[in-house]
Amino acid sequence: MKAAIEITRPVNSLMVSLAIILSLGIASRWSFQGFTPIDLMAVVVAGYCLSSVAMITNDIIDLEIDRINAPHRPLPAGKVSTVEATILSIFLAALGFLAAISVDLITTAFYLGGLALSLLYNTLLKRTGLPGNIVVAALVSAPFMYASLEAGGLGGPMSVFSTMVFLAVLGREVAKGVPDVEGDKAAGVRTVAVVFGKKTAAAVASALYLASAALGYIPLIYGYVDPLIYTPFILLLTLLVLREALLIVKRPTRENVLAHKNRVLGYMLIGLIAFALGTLGI
Repeated sequence: MKAAIEITRPVNSLMVSLAIILSLGIASRWSFQGFTPIDLMAVVVAGYCLSSVAMITNDIIDLEIDRINAPHRPLPAGKVSTVEATILSIFLAALGFLAAISVDLITTAFYLGGLALSLLYNTLLKRTGLPGNIVVAALVSAPFMYASLEAGGLGGPMSVFSTMVFLAVLGREVAKGVPDVEGDKAAGVRTVAVVFGKKTAAAVASALYLASAALGYIPLIYGYVDPLIYTPFILLLTLLVLREALLIVKRPTRENVLAHKNRVLGYMLIGLIAFALGTLGI
């Protein structure tokens, strides 16, 4: 059971669910108009299931790569069999679909679209390098676009944050190729690090992070957020991202990048909290 939970990457999947709920709150000015408590629970379940299916499918397809790059994960470590992982992914996909259709058409469309894109990435696009990275970034930023559509259309703070997340995740995906060069080369995966080298990949990732942080000041300019609440968060986020960008360029080592991946997730959470608190009084 512990391994079955671990293979869903619960931290990542819970962050997806949290991001969707917070995004719906921000986009609707915290009215959650049109959503009952049961609807919100269903959205949480659908988000968790979608993320989990993507993670499990990725681990099944990349089993041989992970024997080199991540032997500690449940599948390469032998804690879960491929048959068990497949059954679990099918169950979660079905559960997520039932949850999505119980909400509305937009939720169902985003769920099915996300499921299709994640499967396409895992089966075909991952080995393409940058195009696959772009698909991952689009998938992670999709919840924020979903929230904007549910609130009546694209625009406002969620569109800005969606773009910030897209750039940050794209940077993170490019950076992830740095510690995995050996395994990716063996598998024919054309990451930026494999094609252009570790230093170039680190520089590209850093530039994307800085661009993401710069967009964080747009809500202040257009009055989307309360400046007294939002400004300290965006300044903190800018300093953290700047430090991260310098660290990864200066030391693009396996150990540094592996630690860096988790910190970037934390920075995205800080950004989401900044938007959530900054829009409370607007």
